Amino acid sequence: MKEVLLGELGGDVGEATIQRWFIEEGDPVNEGDDLVEFTSENGAFIIQAPASGVLTEVYYDEGETVQKGEVLCMIDDEEDDVDEAA
Repeated sequence: MKEVLLGELGGDVGEATIQRWFIEEGDPVNEGDDLVEFTSENGAFIIQAPASGVLTEVYYDEGETVQKGEVLCMIDDEEDDVDEAA
């Protein structure tokens, strides 16, 4: 399982608001896919998936404010191990 965190936001900004999830819970995701769009005092930005697998858990909904360093969601990346063995 891979945790997806809200990382550095630049400057003194400590939180951002989720505008849109591009992938829904239970859907497959590929490393580098657009995952979630945020807005903060510094503008809009997108977090991309750090691994391929299945988006298993989403901890925040659209419109919610998230603090820097919080876990946004979990990606089950064990499928990669199965694909590589095949």
